[in-house]
Amino acid sequence: MLPKRELYDKQNKYFTLENCPFCTKLNKSKILFESKYWFVMHNEYPYFDDKNWLMAIPKRHIEFTIDLKVNELVDFLSIEKFMKNYYKNLWEYFSFIRQSKSNKSVEHMHYHYLTWIPSAKVIDWEKYFKIKNWYKNGSNTSK
Repeated sequence: MLPKRELYDKQNKYFTLENCPFCTKLNKSKILFESKYWFVMHNEYPYFDDKNWLMAIPKRHIEFTIDLKVNELVDFLSIEKFMKNYYKNLWEYFSFIRQSKSNKSVEHMHYHYLTWIPSAKVIDWEKYFKIKNWYKNGSNTSK
């Protein structure tokens, strides 16, 4: 059986405003934290097995950080406070922004939070190269 992420990628879907899963198909019961302009939920399709991989997603559909309004940026502080508290008893965490028109994700800007810091010491290189080669060889496109 394929990992959940590979099953997701095999669907060969690219999500825009019209079919955005964060705007149209969001299961509200999966929201861990919600502020006025943001919500936090688990990443349902992580690249690596991390049960604490969270995503912070603006409620308004935007593609890039530059599109955030001042009140959304200020409200993001509540997300950072939530994350600091959520991860306080775990090892370490880091975050990155997913904003792209690369046809590989959701065209709705979102932040990822993981419970580890990627480095040569902690990355499962076998899994990393498997994923990298899988994309490189076009396995994420429909045949």
